Amino acid sequence: MANPAYFPPPHSSRIGMSDVEQLESQTRSLRSVDYQHGGGACRDAVVVRIYWAQQLLAAEAADPVRARLLSAVADLHNLAGWTSFDSGQVGAAYHHFDRALDFARHDEELTTNIVYRRGRVHLHHGAPGDALAYFQRGAFAPLASSIMHSNEAWAYARQNRSSESLYALGKAQDAFAAADLTHVPDWARFHDETDLTAMIGTVHAELGDTEAAIPALTSAIERFGPAMARSTAFCLISLAACHFLDGDLDEGQAVGLSAVRAAEELRSERVWDRMRPMLQAAAVRGIALR
Repeated sequence: MANPAYFPPPHSSRIGMSDVEQLESQTRSLRSVDYQHGGGACRDAVVVRIYWAQQLLAAEAADPVRARLLSAVADLHNLAGWTSFDSGQVGAAYHHFDRALDFARHDEELTTNIVYRRGRVHLHHGAPGDALAYFQRGAFAPLASSIMHSNEAWAYARQNRSSESLYALGKAQDAFAAADLTHVPDWARFHDETDLTAMIGTVHAELGDTEAAIPALTSAIERFGPAMARSTAFCLISLAACHFLDGDLDEGQAVGLSAVRAAEELRSERVWDRMRPMLQAAAVRGIALR
């Protein structure tokens, strides 16, 4: 990983594409840390990096460099918002997402991604209706549409609107099948076939359809590697809850213990927020996981 504490100053009052590429590389490296270790492991480094990005914004640049720089700074704020959200700092998350949207006005695809992430904050904090208002905004590229529709399905599931949820999930699968996966921007690269499978499992788990949820979640857990440790933890939590719902207490306990161990390796408040209902489901069945 590139050293997030290293902030080379602009070479002069005029910057070139190499300066922007360096900023993009740093953001990409820090995003990898977030996926693998949680937002708490890199949020401070992301936020400090913004100060260096401000120096680049103050410098002169050719128009193509300036446009790419604005996207790079927007995505850095996008990551700052996401890591703040994962760290339990909701106010800071909204601030950085707002700044990201300001810088990304010229970049439709990135704007869609920022809107999706802001919607996820509402979904996580018990406001699926507000989340839907974000997930149902226009998404034109197929991959972005797949992300939006799969999260729309999740929000509908939270409202116990099964038919709408399954319809949106089908649209997510259709959009993913139509997506060009050869040129994926960094901020959307997480949404691959494994992530879509995880979302299918998550939505069915939310709907209480354990017969469909368990194989999808199990497949996602098997396919996620160490680089996506937080996603694995989320799937383990949902899978354990499914086993408890089915009355399979031994399997629920085994998976639940794996979920707790995975969470303990992460610096993510969001994982523990998602863990609590599963821990409660275990406790009412007389099973202690901590």
